[in-house]
Amino acid sequence: MKANGKGNIKRNCLIICNGDFSKKLLEKFKPHNKPSKTFITIACDGAANLLKKYSFIPDYITGDFDSITPESLTFFKNKNVIIKKNKNQNKNDLAKAFDLAIMLRLKNVFVIGYSGNRIDHTLNNFSILKKYSNKSNIKFIDDEFEIFYAGKISEFDYKKDEVVSLMGLPEASKIKTKGLKYQLKNEKLKFGKREGALNVSTGNHVKIKKGKGSLLVFKKHFRENCR
Repeated sequence: MKANGKGNIKRNCLIICNGDFSKKLLEKFKPHNKPSKTFITIACDGAANLLKKYSFIPDYITGDFDSITPESLTFFKNKNVIIKKNKNQNKNDLAKAFDLAIMLRLKNVFVIGYSGNRIDHTLNNFSILKKYSNKSNIKFIDDEFEIFYAGKISEFDYKKDEVVSLMGLPEASKIKTKGLKYQLKNEKLKFGKREGALNVSTGNHVKIKKGKGSLLVFKKHFRENCR
């Protein structure tokens, strides 16, 4: 897929799941939707129904289409949205959207609407996030936080006295932190054993190192516009 007529591959992707997300959050991404096209947007099945209501036109819709209404499907077809039906019942719609993003070579992936009334669906999406986190730079985004699996070294500019939570899922070892009130010094976090929630930043930069395992990071995003 080309961008700016120069053959450059667009690297940014917004995936919209059929869970809970506010119009306010969606509006943060809208400046990067058509016509500027900074992001390629993929809607998961029934999420398209709400996008139609909000006048947000995605580039793709994918899923098994058990939730999208016939009216929404017709509407988006008439808007030249690319429809990618995927009947594979071994994967949910988020996994299908990740597969599409990878096929399109989109490396920076933001996901909204990942949670909802069904806790099993939400936890399943976190499992899928882990499965794909080594293939793309993926962040779950809600109105306040961004959530991602840490690499060997994760660091970011931040605001002082703001929450940063860490969770081993299921565990992560040899964790070292800088810029947090409760420092970890070569320690282990393990689900059901020891948590690292509700830590607090002490300055304007946070650095996290880890050894083996999977470490989930929750941080505020302070975004006016998502980019």
